[in-house]
Amino acid sequence: MLLSIAVVLVGCLIAGLDVPNLIRRKEWKEIAVYSVLLLIGTASAVIAVNLWDFPSPLYIIIWIYKPINQLLAHIAGN
Repeated sequence: MLLSIAVVLVGCLIAGLDVPNLIRRKEWKEIAVYSVLLLIGTASAVIAVNLWDFPSPLYIIIWIYKPINQLLAHIAGN
């Protein structure tokens, strides 16, 4: 639990250092992308420090591309 809190605090510290500069320059799209990526990274780090079982992201990629691969194979006649 303490490691999870530490990870979240480090994520907040990183955001606190970078986001004010982006706000001053009014880079709203960059703030949105930065926030999403930082949130994903922080969530992944919390999962990692707690040693929770989490499926590999490769399974998501396979789930997305398998129908596309089958469609292309059908079109190509394989």
